[in-house]
Amino acid sequence: MDAYTEAHLFVAAIRVLQHQTGCPPKLEDVCKILHLSVELGHMLCRKLVKIGIVESCEDPFSIKLAVANHLDIETLPKKVTEGSSLARELERFQSEKKNVDQKVAAIQAEMAKKRQDLFADIEAKFKKEMEKQKKQ
Repeated sequence: MDAYTEAHLFVAAIRVLQHQTGCPPKLEDVCKILHLSVELGHMLCRKLVKIGIVESCEDPFSIKLAVANHLDIETLPKKVTEGSSLARELERFQSEKKNVDQKVAAIQAEMAKKRQDLFADIEAKFKKEMEKQKKQ
């Protein structure tokens, strides 16, 4: 998942939990709702606090979160959609396969021509031998 999507999910989880409880949610609750490990949640939280998207208030037992400037999320880099890169990879694979198929067809045609020439040579030698046999 890219940073842009992670930030949107994190902020949305904070807003939902704040709406449900009426107070700033704990980091553990945000991680629970997003199905993230607490360690990954801490890392993401520190990154968002550093950027200024989220504010944190720490007490000895927990970290409470609030949304600071959600508009800064738009400055985060967005990942290229998986579908377009997958489509490009598929197109590249198909063009490479087409090239390989053309090479195989060319080799098969060349081998068929060689086989035909070989049979023609054998047939010509056979006819010479047959004529020699008839003359003797």
